[in-house]
Amino acid sequence: MRQQEYASAITPKDDCRAQCLAKYAPDSIAHYLEHVWLGTPDASDEPTLVEDETGRPVVIAIAELARYRTGLLDAMVELYGGERETHARALLSQWSKYYFGFAASAGFVAAAMLGRPLDLSPEKTRVVLRGGLPVALYFAQDALQAPATDPAARYAPLVEHLDTVIGTLSAMTKIAPRVLWSNAGNLLDYLFEQCTPQFDLADDAAWLFGPLAIDGEANPLRMPVRLATPRATNLPNPFSARRVCCVRYEIPGETQLCGRCPLLLTMNDAEIALQGASN
Repeated sequence: MRQQEYASAITPKDDCRAQCLAKYAPDSIAHYLEHVWLGTPDASDEPTLVEDETGRPVVIAIAELARYRTGLLDAMVELYGGERETHARALLSQWSKYYFGFAASAGFVAAAMLGRPLDLSPEKTRVVLRGGLPVALYFAQDALQAPATDPAARYAPLVEHLDTVIGTLSAMTKIAPRVLWSNAGNLLDYLFEQCTPQFDLADDAAWLFGPLAIDGEANPLRMPVRLATPRATNLPNPFSARRVCCVRYEIPGETQLCGRCPLLLTMNDAEIALQGASN
């Protein structure tokens, strides 16, 4: 099935009610979008907006994200441990994964499934923070733009949004932007992997992960995942590994690596067995 056929079957209706983007996604990736909306949801539609024992969540425009540095780090300390400042770069790297799960998935579904650019302007994109953790995201009601056939037109707003958010996060601590781009790229590679059996996305992937960005510079999303031969015999060969580690291992006690961590390539069978035992 081509994405154009899919899009024509589920083009969003023009009404005033906020619409959850999950209903426009294939089942394999819909869970990423259960809390992502076109339009402003109310608490009856979006449970994360309901006041609980921690109070009401904070809803901010992404353009304001830099003001919430302490809250973002505290949220990750609560989840992962470590010290706010000592382990700031690893903690913010983990925070970015939660955020990209919403934003990158939304931009992908709009571009790949609906064949449309999604307006992810930082001033218009709202993130719901509960204790600093991103729990929902919503866009303007009219954020879906006119259909486009050129992948550059469909994915450009997503790439621009990632560039803005990555710039903001990397300015909060000493973390190389390539680590955060790798977090986004790893997720996007997974989304393509999940949808490729059903949809013709070869041209989209070739553009998004190609050598050059839209401005002609080196593409920070270039081939985020590579196939390599692992040291351990009990890993798949070839093994699909990220090009850049997310540095989660820097947080004390975080010994469990992600399933595509490049550090797994260096481990022997006994060390890989310990990874499995700690799941």
